[in-house]
Amino acid sequence: MLLVTTVMKILVDTREKIPWTFASTQSEVEKRKLDTGDYTLEGLEDVLCIERKKSVAELAGNVTDGRFTKELLRISSFKYAFLILEFDYRHIDMFPEGSDIPKYLKKKVRVKGNFIIKRLSNIAIDYGIHILPCTNTQYAEHVAYSLMKRVYERV
Repeated sequence: MLLVTTVMKILVDTREKIPWTFASTQSEVEKRKLDTGDYTLEGLEDVLCIERKKSVAELAGNVTDGRFTKELLRISSFKYAFLILEFDYRHIDMFPEGSDIPKYLKKKVRVKGNFIIKRLSNIAIDYGIHILPCTNTQYAEHVAYSLMKRVYERV
């Protein structure tokens, strides 16, 4: 009997500046332009979408941007749609404190943590996107890989 094993091929959007590497996995990783999201799997590009946010400051900039709303609409069309945050709700709640925004600019920040949390709640409810806050980059990558593996096994 011939045993055929297939290795997941993780696709990373070419616009990811510092992508997750998935080095501790046995998966292949390929950079490719993705129309929606930052990560998916080859062959499941129309089923799985993972959008990644590296910082609360990045998320804060997105939640008030009309382009992000259009992206959320596209993401919501995927059967498996995820927004993975490389931080947790505690960091959002404190925003802009604890962020990498320079001190002299923090006074000018109009988006506060409560607004971001409200917007995330709306995103989950209105768009059906699973929001997964993680404590750091390594854990976020681990969670993303676990999700991809489960989706790969089910489809």
